[in-house]
Amino acid sequence: MKNNLDLELSPADIAALSSIYIDQGIKQEAWEIQAVKFSGSMLTATARMTSTFISPTDPDGFHLTIFSTQEILAQLANIHLHVTAGHKTKCRESWMRECHFNYRNVIRQPDNIKVEMDMVSHRWAGDTLVGKVNCRMRDDNGGLFIATLKGMLR
Repeated sequence: MKNNLDLELSPADIAALSSIYIDQGIKQEAWEIQAVKFSGSMLTATARMTSTFISPTDPDGFHLTIFSTQEILAQLANIHLHVTAGHKTKCRESWMRECHFNYRNVIRQPDNIKVEMDMVSHRWAGDTLVGKVNCRMRDDNGGLFIATLKGMLR
């Protein structure tokens, strides 16, 4: 298929094509991490959505979005880096340097979202801890997201 677009969109055109979720819904979503457990390099956690937005164009209702997924995983990676570094409180800045998401099957359950986060590598570069985690996020209905994050604690 060839695209020979030569088009300029007006503000009304942009509004008509825009996602209501990205414009408004994302601001309504909220989540919380309910439990975290460490076993070696593996962090397991349970999270839930405390406020959701249902897209009017999704006939099946709620689905966990890339934005909430990234926020939850970033927070857990921050916790993992701090614990790995031996800290009991957030006392350093953490930066996500890279992330890759693979959405295998949509997560539609807002409660009891399970996360497994394995720190597969970490190293110290001076006083900076650099780490890589492999993550699996799932619900009880077969939803599955897989992610790899690389970050550092400065």
